[in-house]
Amino acid sequence: MSLAKLLNGIIIILFLIGAVLLFMLEITTVRQSILDQMSANLETAITALGLVLQGTLLNEDKVLAETIVNAMFDGGFVSAITLIDPDGQMLFHKVFASTQQNVPAWLPHLIAMPPVKVEQELTDGWRILGSLTLEGHSGYAYQHLWGAISRTGLALLAGLLVFSLLIPWICHRLLRPLVEINQQLDLVRKHHYGSELPTPWLKELKAVAGSVNQLVSERKRDMLQQRLKIAQLGKQQEASSHLPLLNLRPLDEGWQQQHFYSTQGDILLYRRLLPLKPFSCETSITALQQAVTDWLDRGHDGLSLPLSLLAHEEWDLLATTLAGVPKGRVIDWRWDLATLPANGVIAFMALERAGVAQAFSAIPLNNEVLTLLDPVKPTFISLAVTNAPLYWNLVSQNLHGSGYTVLAEASSITDSDILRAWGIDGYAAGASS
Repeated sequence: MSLAKLLNGIIIILFLIGAVLLFMLEITTVRQSILDQMSANLETAITALGLVLQGTLLNEDKVLAETIVNAMFDGGFVSAITLIDPDGQMLFHKVFASTQQNVPAWLPHLIAMPPVKVEQELTDGWRILGSLTLEGHSGYAYQHLWGAISRTGLALLAGLLVFSLLIPWICHRLLRPLVEINQQLDLVRKHHYGSELPTPWLKELKAVAGSVNQLVSERKRDMLQQRLKIAQLGKQQEASSHLPLLNLRPLDEGWQQQHFYSTQGDILLYRRLLPLKPFSCETSITALQQAVTDWLDRGHDGLSLPLSLLAHEEWDLLATTLAGVPKGRVIDWRWDLATLPANGVIAFMALERAGVAQAFSAIPLNNEVLTLLDPVKPTFISLAVTNAPLYWNLVSQNLHGSGYTVLAEASSITDSDILRAWGIDGYAAGASS
């Protein structure tokens, strides 16, 4: 589970707990407020009713008393009125019809509203006329309570909806620096160094981003120094272009193959297919497309193509064909030009975005070329290895630091143990070595 999802879940759960507690507190507060309001209303009502009944009782006019009572309280918040004389005899009792409306049947069972009653003695001075009791209507109380519950519930649901959209956005914004740091570290793990991380506004994340940026900056600087040293030492090495490719084995239909085995043991690393007659810009697009088809029909991992094909007049058609190469197959570019064509990097990156693996052979070992290849992420780098231990140790160390596998396609060294000691990963051999 990601940190963002965990934070989203925790915050939403805490919000739900807080919302439930707030809802219960709101219900309790509103319930008590309704009861207090009913009690105050009944106190006012019983005082007014006492004055009315006092006059009617003195005149013994019960009809007038009932008429006044009905006019005052029928359909209101009073459910029953009772008048008892000093001897305990009931002089007057009136029960009003229920006014409870639009309230769910489960509400009275879930929330209890105790009956509200007020009592008052009626006198005409020194003489007690009776005891008057008013009882509040529970339906009136539940109706006001349900209204408050509905309003509060809708507000909390709206808040939950807003928070469920807002919280993920906030978490995404807060955790975005962590995602960028993780992506940068993942690139470092793969020996690819991206651009500098932006500085987060959180103090802790700012420190982490600064450390990662420093790590990447130092690594880039070390790689640059190594590459400049390689270019300098390379000028002192004997030319390796004259070294023939090792262990080329002819196949039918104008093809030959080359197998590379690991210097760590008898493990096949890579098999590539090479034409007996090298391709060039003069080769027709039909022949090139047929060559790709023949290669795909065979079991070889890579197909060797010259870099000069980037200047082919029908390169767009060839690029479309190469972009359809399935995963697991490698386009092996042989560096047969002094400089890379203008569309070279664009073509390499287009194939890389299409998921096509690429390798390079006989590349110039200088900073400009290696920097161009860094975004392409080559699978293999094939080189002609000469007898220069310090030089090839530095070369292999730098290429390994970029995440490349180094192969010796041609070499004056035949001992795989020596190549392994120099940092070479694989070498061209026969059927087995």
